[in-house]
Formats: sequence, C-alpha cells, structure tokens
Amino acid sequence: MRASKWSSKILVIGFAVALLAGCAGGGYYPPAVAPGPPVVSPGASSGFLAVGPGDRFYVMGLENNTPFDVYLHRANHVLYDKGFNRVRNERRADFAVNVSLFQEARDNPDLRGQQMLGGAVLGAAAGALLGAAAGAPATGAIAGAAGGGVLGLAAPAATPVVRIDVRTHSFRSGRNSRRTVFVDMAHVPPYNVPRVIDIQVARMLSALPAR
Repeated sequence: MRASKWSSKILVIGFAVALLAGCAGGGYYPPAVAPGPPVVSPGASSGFLAVGPGDRFYVMGLENNTPFDVYLHRANHVLYDKGFNRVRNERRADFAVNVSLFQEARDNPDLRGQQMLGGAVLGAAAGALLGAAAGAPATGAIAGAAGGGVLGLAAPAATPVVRIDVRTHSFRSGRNSRRTVFVDMAHVPPYNVPRVIDIQVARMLSALPAR
C-alpha cells in the first residue's frame, strides 16, 4: 500500500515537471500557418518613396541578408504597370531602386503575456496534483500558478521579423527617397516567406506615381 502511494506521488511529480517544462519552452499556443501575407502593424513603417517627374527607366538592385531565395517578380510587375521600364545598363536608367532585406527578432509583448497566462494555468494544474498528493490541493495550485507564471514570463518571446528597406535615387535630379517596413513573419511558413516579401515590396512601390 505504501509503495503504491509513493508510485502515485512519483507519477504526479513527473507529470507536473513535464507541464512546467512545457511552459518554459513557450509552447502552449502553437502559431497557425497563414498562407497569406501578414498585415504590417501600425507604426512598423516609416518614410516615403518618390522619383523625378521625368524618370521612367530604372535599374533594380537587391541586397538579401536573409536565408531565403527572394525574387521580386511582383515588384517589377507593379512598376511596369505604372509605366516604368526596367533596363540592365545603369547608363540608360533614369533612376535606381535598391531593396535591402534584413532578418531580425523583436520582443513580442502579446506572446509574452500568453506565455505567462499559459504558464500560470499549467502551473496551477500541476500544483494542484502535487498538493493533492500531499493533502493540500489548493495550496499546491496557488504555488504552481505563481511558479508557472514566472516561467512563462521568462520564456523567450521573440518574433521573427524581416526589415525591408527600399531606396530610390534619381540620376536626373539627384533626388533620393527611402521607406522602411517591418514585416512580422511569426505565422508565415518558411516556403512562403519569399512570396510575402515580394508582395510587400510591390505594395511599397505601388505608392510611386504612374507614368
């Protein structure tokens, strides 16, 4: 009988440790896979893009500092629809479009809050099981919730972000412009990242006036 009680306590403790370890890993709310481009949050962009009034022919450069193979097909198509023509020789171009991509990580307060809540819930459940084995489930639940919340708050809560810098330079007038956008990639599967980047660059270039 005594051996059975000890076995139950060991199982309860093991279950509680597994739950709390899950909290520390921040895995309570796995992100959904979203096939479409993410919405750029307010305040995540700055600057504007412009070219000279007589600028029509352009060259485009891409500085890709991410591990993804990115091709700006949509971005070039947007410029073509607006009446701009891409040329390969800079001497024939009126202006240049330079796109730079950087992979970054930013702290996500919403994710951190979710982890804290999830840690408290799982910690309370584990604490209640431990407390029940010791004859004090309420006390165990309170202690477990506090400990789980702390673990959830301390768990990593960084969101993967791609910073997109688009710069234009007019060879005719010498005019320069720049726009920067931060795109949250947390819910974007890796195979879809290049398409999302291309769509976002196309949106940024769509602000240029048509010819």
